[in-house]
Amino acid sequence: MTPRSLLKREESYALHALLLLAQEPGISAQEMATKLKAPPAFMAKVLAKLAKAGLVESRVGRAGGVRPKLPPEKVNLLQIMEALSGPVTLDLCATLKRCPTEERQGFCHLKPHLARLNREIRQALASLTLKDLLPKAPEEA
Repeated sequence: MTPRSLLKREESYALHALLLLAQEPGISAQEMATKLKAPPAFMAKVLAKLAKAGLVESRVGRAGGVRPKLPPEKVNLLQIMEALSGPVTLDLCATLKRCPTEERQGFCHLKPHLARLNREIRQALASLTLKDLLPKAPEEA
């Protein structure tokens, strides 16, 4: 069976784009799309969402290109995912006041476990920053 990704395609491109920008600030969107093997129009859409979330800025002209707005240690995986796709949750059941099972039988044994997993997943994603994903400088290694 082929594995499926938990990251959506645009979330993955956003993550790779931000890592590339941390290493090559000021790169053009076109060059970024080429390096990441992404369709240019799709990369433009991803960059627009990252800009709206305040994670990147784009400039036109000789000194133009795309630049990160925050240092790598200030950007985490949860922020990136939510900038592209909205709030992250394992299952919507845990976000409902009363899930369908609670409505039907008055209780749900699954819901507390899903709520705990949601908290743990969000915490894990928030704890992983871009800095953690960048190659270490020789003096840091």
